[in-house]
Amino acid sequence: MEIFWRLVLAHFIADFTLQTNKVASWKRENRLGMLIHIMTHPVVTYALTWPFLSNIWVQTRWIQLNGWMCVALLALFHWLEDEWRVWSIKETGSPDSTGFFLWDQVVHLTMILALSPTMMDAKVDPWVLPVLCGVVLAHFVSVLVFFLENDLWGNSHVLEDQKYRYIGERLIGASLFLLPGPLFLLAFGWMGWIVYLYYYKSQERTWVHLVVGNTSVVLLGLLARGLLS
Repeated sequence: MEIFWRLVLAHFIADFTLQTNKVASWKRENRLGMLIHIMTHPVVTYALTWPFLSNIWVQTRWIQLNGWMCVALLALFHWLEDEWRVWSIKETGSPDSTGFFLWDQVVHLTMILALSPTMMDAKVDPWVLPVLCGVVLAHFVSVLVFFLENDLWGNSHVLEDQKYRYIGERLIGASLFLLPGPLFLLAFGWMGWIVYLYYYKSQERTWVHLVVGNTSVVLLGLLARGLLS
């Protein structure tokens, strides 16, 4: 599963960390924006899977694909899925909703699974999964909150001026779970501070943001702690 998890990490970095608000809007407006977004995927993926690219990843009775070819195919399928999503929203009136967003991610991850080698006993480098937890906690959670708030209230401010502040708060909370012994309990104190800000300091933070953010901090923080212990 070493290559699979590296592919997943590359996907989340390219699709969330490197897809800024400007790029997300740009890719919906013209083909150049879409091309810039799509090309970040093979660049990041080739970088993270470099030691394995010459190996055979997919082998059947009729075809044999090495890592170079599989990554290129993943970029192609990603482009097709993103183009279809943009077309569906613009031309057919499909709602740009949480459900559509999650479905889009399921399709991308399914293609990654399909083009990953089936080496179930391969060990995963110890840094890959904790870094993936951090990337998911930072940018994926922000986008998820954005779609949930849009579905409920028709607007969201989570990706605007305070975006990186909110990301930093979540990363600090999850990092406290990595402290040795009972010191990890400080993470709950940090989340209590976030709740205090919400209730008493009139911060621009909805209850959805509070619940999803703090839940992701606990789950991913504890997961990272287990992975690194």
